[in-house]
Amino acid sequence: MPIFSVCTINEENDEPIGARISSGFPDEFYDIGRGQWLIRFSGTAQQLYKKLFPEDKFPFPSKGVTIFGIAGYYGNASRDMWEWIATKLLLEQV
Repeated sequence: MPIFSVCTINEENDEPIGARISSGFPDEFYDIGRGQWLIRFSGTAQQLYKKLFPEDKFPFPSKGVTIFGIAGYYGNASRDMWEWIATKLLLEQV
């Protein structure tokens, strides 16, 4: 299952988006910090967006929100985040 990065540029969106992610993906997300989350999801980026922001049920000012599929990763971040990614990717191999 792929991992996606969900990002928002508008700080006022952090709390409602974070609540939506934690309730919709309780065991499949990692909160990176201000306006950034990782989500393990079996669909596409567009399907994830529509799941987070269903227009008919959740009118939300979703401007400034982007979702990227992660094909590779590298950088300097918390060990906890790298372990979360590695664990979620290992689940694919089982």
